Amino acid sequence: MSRPLDEFFAEVEEEFGVELDGETDTLDTPGAVIDYVVSATEPSDGMTEDEHRDHVASVVGELLARTLGITRYSEDSRFLQELRVR
Repeated sequence: MSRPLDEFFAEVEEEFGVELDGETDTLDTPGAVIDYVVSATEPSDGMTEDEHRDHVASVVGELLARTLGITRYSEDSRFLQELRVR
C-alpha cells in the first residue's frame, strides 16, 4: 500500500475512532470506506441513518482531498486503479 493511502486510512481512524487494521486491503474504494465507517459507528446528534451516511461521506471526501489531493471521484472509484494512488 502507498504511503499517502496509509495516511488517508490513519486519518479515517482518527476522525471516526475506528480501527482499520486488517481491513485496508478490502477497503479499495471510497464507498467501501464509507460503508465500513457507517457500520462501525453510531449516528450522533439525532441523525437518521441516511444523514449519518451523508455525514461520513462528506468527511471522507474532505480526508481524500486533504491527504490524497483527490477532489473528484465516485464511491466506486478504486484507489489504485482509477484514482491512481501510489
